[in-house]
Amino acid sequence: MNNFISFSDDKKTAFLLGLSMKTVSLLHKAEQRNIAEKAIEYCWEWLYNGSPDGDFLYELLVNEQNGITIFAENTDDISEQTVLNCIIDAVAFTSRKAYEYGNEKYYPEPIELVSDELIYHFMECYNYCFPDDNYIKNITQYLNSSENKSEWKNYFKKIV
Repeated sequence: MNNFISFSDDKKTAFLLGLSMKTVSLLHKAEQRNIAEKAIEYCWEWLYNGSPDGDFLYELLVNEQNGITIFAENTDDISEQTVLNCIIDAVAFTSRKAYEYGNEKYYPEPIELVSDELIYHFMECYNYCFPDDNYIKNITQYLNSSENKSEWKNYFKKIV
């Protein structure tokens, strides 16, 4: 967790997205998995290109038809809910950074609450999904040694 706090915003975002990429594989419903994968892909796009904006990313969470938070609220399966919480945290964090970098003055209330402290909730959920996992150590070491963000997603794809 200390490494996370010392990371740049880009590395923090990549850390959450990289771990979230791994959690998506635990979703059993194809619709949820596809939407989660697309949401994470949009977040990577923002990290690389500064687009889409915070509103677009936020809508991926709260869309009444297929928002990730809607899926999490409508399941009784604790494992599924925990996976979805990881993805929600990663997308919410990315949305927050998109709002900040877009110099927005006002954020949706849930996004206003997002801070670096989100890592504690994220890690609690991630560790529930993958207890005793070396992946965290691997990507932390990688991010500590890499400044080339254009390669981060491909690295994470290789080791997932």
